[in-house]
Amino acid sequence: MFRLRKAYDRWWTRRFLAPHFDALGDFARIENPWRVEVTGRNIRAGRALHVLADRAAPVRLTTWPAPDSEAAITLGDAVLLIAGTRLMAAERITIGAGVMLAANTTITDSDWHGLYDRVGPPSAAPVAIGDNVWIGDGAFVGKGVTIGENAVIGARAVVVNDIPEGAVAVGNPARVVKTLDPDAPRRTRVDLLADPLALDRYFTSLQKDRLSGNTLLSWLRVRLAPNQND
Repeated sequence: MFRLRKAYDRWWTRRFLAPHFDALGDFARIENPWRVEVTGRNIRAGRALHVLADRAAPVRLTTWPAPDSEAAITLGDAVLLIAGTRLMAAERITIGAGVMLAANTTITDSDWHGLYDRVGPPSAAPVAIGDNVWIGDGAFVGKGVTIGENAVIGARAVVVNDIPEGAVAVGNPARVVKTLDPDAPRRTRVDLLADPLALDRYFTSLQKDRLSGNTLLSWLRVRLAPNQND
């Protein structure tokens, strides 16, 4: 069943989701791809994109340019997008390699409406997220912001100013509370996904071991008569 579900996700991604991207790199892993909304032009993703979407929290990537202009969203290799993530570009959003966006993260390069002109073209400024940045649950990143590589943005933070490389920033508005040791050893999603096929075989074996005792009858019992051990 696990293998069938993975194969179905891959088929759905190729047949219905990939055509909405201007480019989608190899080894994309999209779970519940029918819960991913890609709207607009110039949306590109690199190698080994991983998306975990959910019925209650779709993942949305949207470009909506002002008249006579272009808008773009570019995702680097090995980017992770968790359920509820929203990327909305009127000009340009660039996400570096190995970036992790936790659940319900919002990144936008525009206010979408002016304080006085609520109907005119939106004011926009590009957003750039450096390699290996980790943005926590429910964080918001606004227009014109640059976040340096290896930075960490805390849960529910509101980022309206630049965050330097290797900084840990929290709060509303976000402020730097710590700087990571630049010489400390690091492992990134790019390292993890250097060989996506080997990694996929590894996780498949783990899942197989975890589900080894499952049968159709046990699945039906859990659905119809669950107990505290399920």
